[in-house]
Amino acid sequence: MIATSVVKRLFMTMGLAMLFVTLATRAAPSDKPPFYQISYQGQTGYLLGSIHVGEASFFPLAQQIEQAYELSAAVVVEADVRDADVPALLSKYGSKPLPMDADTELVINHYCQDRQSFCTAIEHYAPWLQSMQVSIGRYAALGYSGTYGIDAVLVSRAGAKPIYELESTEFQFELLSSFDAKTQWSMMREAIEAPDTDMLKLISAWRSGDEAELADLMEGEMLREGETEMVEKMLWGRNQTMAQGIVNLMASPETAQPLFIVVGAGHLVGQKSVQSYLQLLGVKTKNCWKLQCL
Repeated sequence: MIATSVVKRLFMTMGLAMLFVTLATRAAPSDKPPFYQISYQGQTGYLLGSIHVGEASFFPLAQQIEQAYELSAAVVVEADVRDADVPALLSKYGSKPLPMDADTELVINHYCQDRQSFCTAIEHYAPWLQSMQVSIGRYAALGYSGTYGIDAVLVSRAGAKPIYELESTEFQFELLSSFDAKTQWSMMREAIEAPDTDMLKLISAWRSGDEAELADLMEGEMLREGETEMVEKMLWGRNQTMAQGIVNLMASPETAQPLFIVVGAGHLVGQKSVQSYLQLLGVKTKNCWKLQCL
């Protein structure tokens, strides 16, 4: 079993979660998610760690986050899904069946005993996409609903502000589909078997701003269980690419400044966070909960 739940981590690391998730969680303006001010070549920006789930009570966010957003001239996200051809991407990357092992077959057969219509609807999806759909259904069963993911709401509020992306929706679909059958079916088993308490643990750590706990949940458990490939592909490699993309935007005379950058919270914690790579590129970073930024 992959540590705690790879599927939960997708809601902390992959912007494409906005395409599928209709979840909710209770939050308040007193929450303190990872939030940083960054400075490079005379330009200032703000970096927010998000979750791609929420409800109306999430908003407004903490005062200094809202102030930074209002001061920003542009919004930066992992992937701007508004113009993505999602049906085509699902057909290309989400519909590839993979051979199923006996252990997974037993787990799925038990899960589907009283969910035949749902299981029939998703059985032709790639395992990674099946796992996401199962996880979404489990959150819904816990009473969570809504379309108030942090990224989605901030993009919807952007108005005339340009939206820049650090990756692309296709990149994220391709990444998830690149894992082998063993890993993808592990994701499916985890989506089915993870305890409810584990499913909510990341959200609690995000709300409290416990970056050490977030880091342990996002990468520590996987590293302890030998899931180095997952950490490298889902976090570290992307963190380095995102950092370079941020620097490129901040250095470009064509970029509207200052930037408000919102990425999954999993990218802003741990030993190889986006901030660590930014610092290597000459960017100054400041934790806005330890040193007031506004």
